[in-house]
Amino acid sequence: MRKVQLFLVAALLAAAFSMTAYAAEWKSNDQGWWYEKDDASYPANKLEKVGEYWYYFNEAGYAQSGWVKLDTGWYELNDYGICQNPIDPATQLPAGAPYGGWIKYVEWFGTKEELGAVSYNNFYWIKFYDVPETDITNACQTDFNQV
Repeated sequence: MRKVQLFLVAALLAAAFSMTAYAAEWKSNDQGWWYEKDDASYPANKLEKVGEYWYYFNEAGYAQSGWVKLDTGWYELNDYGICQNPIDPATQLPAGAPYGGWIKYVEWFGTKEELGAVSYNNFYWIKFYDVPETDITNACQTDFNQV
């Protein structure tokens, strides 16, 4: 009987130590960077907050950089993929700009009238420069760096 108990304890300990433990982390391959969550899933085709920053992950789950156009507007993602758009206090989500190259209006730029500011998604925006539409399905991000 004692041998059976010892065997059961050993089997339970072996099973407990052999379980895979996941920790959320950034991963990369030759296609780019993605974020693997604790449950081994990853965000895809959406804006997602990782730590204190917002990122856009394309349909394949790779983080994007540059300007991307989504249903909710245009989003500027820096070279590290961090969203540069202002956070809407009502939704706590990044607010989309009306067009690529438009940035959040700040009073010290000048008056809204002088700059032709446009109200969109609860913010005033001004044209900073023109941006060609980004292909958000392109997963190749060879110059994407880990934050």
